[in-house]
Amino acid sequence: MITGPSAPISAASTNKLKSSNKLALKTEDFIKMMITQLQQQDPMEPAKNEQLLAQMSQIGQLQSNTLMQESLKGMVLQHQIGSAGNLIGKQIKGLSPEGEPVAGLVNSVRVEEGAVKLELDNGKQLALERVISIGGATAAPAAAGA
Repeated sequence: MITGPSAPISAASTNKLKSSNKLALKTEDFIKMMITQLQQQDPMEPAKNEQLLAQMSQIGQLQSNTLMQESLKGMVLQHQIGSAGNLIGKQIKGLSPEGEPVAGLVNSVRVEEGAVKLELDNGKQLALERVISIGGATAAPAAAGA
């Protein structure tokens, strides 16, 4: 059976594969696609070594970029947790997702679905990115006669 040369791996073809699964393609998936491409190529016009090396290089770059992106996401989350931790004991104001004003004293910080949330003294919570102002720590009442 003679078939035409298969098209190189493109972003459009990988997007179709990712549409059913939100997880990124793994290196093994690209290797399988390359093997399929080699098996389906026209034996009279085989793929050139330069093309294969370029695709392998692109796979390596994609894997490196994916790992770096995951590392950066982790670093950003850790930075947000540290920043939110510094807000404990301070008065904040912000907007709820519905646009309603929310204010209160920050009691604790937690991570929920990858987002940093501030737990307020009034039982409400506010996403860190929705904070619009930060006040000083609430002053303790002055001791009588001091």
